[in-house]
Parts: sequence; structure tokens; C-alpha cells
Amino acid sequence: MLAIPALVLRPGRGPDDLEELTNVWRDSVEATHHYLSLEAIERLEPVVRDEYLPRLRIHVAERNGCTLGFIGMDSQHVAMLYVADEARSTGVGGALLDWAKEQSPLLSVDVNEHNPRAAVFYAKRGFTPVSRLEREAYGKPQPLLRMLWESAPPALAHFRPGASGVS
Repeated sequence: MLAIPALVLRPGRGPDDLEELTNVWRDSVEATHHYLSLEAIERLEPVVRDEYLPRLRIHVAERNGCTLGFIGMDSQHVAMLYVADEARSTGVGGALLDWAKEQSPLLSVDVNEHNPRAAVFYAKRGFTPVSRLEREAYGKPQPLLRMLWESAPPALAHFRPGASGVS
């Protein structure tokens, strides 16, 4: 039986990663964003590569040096999470999201309503819908579902009802 090489998560390498991340973005969008035309994707590609990716904190998932997915964080907001089509449903997205959860006790994400599979992905990982936005970040009429995740508060192991904790 062949062993599957381990998934490696690493910080983004800035400009050195842009081409590969853009390729993953496009592959993922073409496979999942059926509501976007090919022309719309082609118009978005340079914006994603040249404006959006460089301003985010990127973390990359790779196997055998091949980029399979990435997450882009803007503070506590998951601004981007894309997985190459051939790596979908293999744990890559979950591993990247787990990494983000380790970075912050509170995360938000905006999910396009035309991509219900993404909403299910986040809901299965503890995100709950909190609001609906009529327009996406660039003002286009693309309804988004805002979802939040919050880590469970630490157990109150030493809590005793009635004890003030003040001495």
C-alpha cells in the first residue's frame, strides 16, 4: 500500500507564490463558481493576483511541493479560502481553516449565496450565519452570507458558585 505524502502547511512567500496561488484560485473558481462567466473570471484574475493576494496574510497547503490550496486572512476575517479542484474534499480546506482557528478565537467569513457548498463547508466547521450582505466587497450585487466562528471559552475548572475569587 502506497503512503500518501503528508500535507504541509506553510506561510505564504509573497511575490514568489503569486502565480501559483492565482492558478489555484482560478482552478477553484472555475470548478465552483458557476454563476461567474469566463469573462468575469478573466477580469477578476489580475485584481486577485495584483491587488487582493498581496494585502492578505497567506498560508499555503502543499503536498510534494505542489500547491493544493491557500487561505488569505485579513485580521480575523477569512478573506479567501481556495482549494484546487483535484484536491477538493480531501481535507485541504479543513486543514487550512484549522490553522486559521489556531490563530484567533474569533473568525468571520463572507460566503456567496450562489455557492451553497461553501456555506455547508463552513457550517460543518462551526460557523454560524449572522447576517446577509446584499453586495460583495467591490459593490457588485452578489448576496453574501456573513458567518462567524468563536472558539469555546476555556473550562472554568476552578469555578465554585458563590466564590468571589477576591482575597
